Amino acid sequence: MDFSVSEEHQMLLDSADKIARDFPRDYYIECAKTKTFPKEQWAALAEAGFLGINTPVEYGGAGLGMLELVLLQERLAEHGVAPLFFVVNQGIAVPSISRHGTPEQKERWLPAIASGEKRCCFAITEPNAGTNTFKIQTVARDEGEHFVLNGNKLFISGIGDAHQVLVVARTSTGGDGARPGLTLLVVDTDADGLTWDPMDTMVSHAEHQYFVYFDEVKVPKANVLGKIDGGIDVLFDALNPERMVVAAGAIGGGRHVLQRGVDYANEREIFKGPIGAYQGLQHPMSEAKALLEAASLMIQKAAWLHDSGKHSKVVGDCANMGKMVGTDAAFKAADAALQCFGGYGFTESYDMLSHFITARLGKVAPINREMTLNYIGEYILGLPKSY
Repeated sequence: MDFSVSEEHQMLLDSADKIARDFPRDYYIECAKTKTFPKEQWAALAEAGFLGINTPVEYGGAGLGMLELVLLQERLAEHGVAPLFFVVNQGIAVPSISRHGTPEQKERWLPAIASGEKRCCFAITEPNAGTNTFKIQTVARDEGEHFVLNGNKLFISGIGDAHQVLVVARTSTGGDGARPGLTLLVVDTDADGLTWDPMDTMVSHAEHQYFVYFDEVKVPKANVLGKIDGGIDVLFDALNPERMVVAAGAIGGGRHVLQRGVDYANEREIFKGPIGAYQGLQHPMSEAKALLEAASLMIQKAAWLHDSGKHSKVVGDCANMGKMVGTDAAFKAADAALQCFGGYGFTESYDMLSHFITARLGKVAPINREMTLNYIGEYILGLPKSY
């Protein structure tokens, strides 16, 4: 095992630092407030080659892997400017298309993603299904040369700024206790019958959440990713990278907000000396720091296993545990840092509450903490299924 940072990785991190300095937290928060896509930051990421970081070389990318994407997202998050689109676009769409797409599909979608010309988001969550994917009600009706989509989704990140959306839909009913068949379809966001409305979430992301509606949306069968009724296999490959990129953003974000707390605690004096000397503040921040670094190692291991072609179960074990510990650590960091600021932490000018809300979200999405513990109990520890 070699834990040193390679020259190539250091160059990546240095480039990420530069982009974050050019488009700092203030820029990102202004985009969030005005509901404006951070197109200047996106263009800079494209120019640096980061949008194609894990896209194969033959399709216009850098041909690197999840490890590099994780390191990039973690570093950008340390500056408070991690793009949510890296989760759905580079984290889900690119690995899914690269691993399960036909040569024609790869040629059609991957170069445009790598160049920044196009963005792809992901639509799975539904009002009455939650984490039980097999309960989704969005149906793709087979009509020969194409499917027809009908149904609703919600909490769909960034569809208002995307060109394609990777949709999970039912294509068979199952029956006799069998699970329904799920299929993944790549849908153009300008397709007739596809509409959306923004959701009123309070998370400070420049990429927003949406209700999405499919009303007789025609999708060519050439847009089926993987096999018809075999979408669950594509999903398993897609969701592990999603966990990694989410965790990387949480870990980097935890470092960012923790440093804010440390800086303030070293300056603020109430009685005698800086408040950072108080163990009531120092110990929670120290605990958060230890957990953040442990989670970072676990996610890097998950990414390395993924890039090495290891079995998805092994990758999933590390990705799930790393995501849970990483998001828990980020919340501890945000909570401890916010406490340092006292009442000032709840003012808009100090921009601390936005970190707290974002960190708390990590316990809920994209997979909630309870389902992650269920996975660990059943599939890692070998305990009976609990739900």
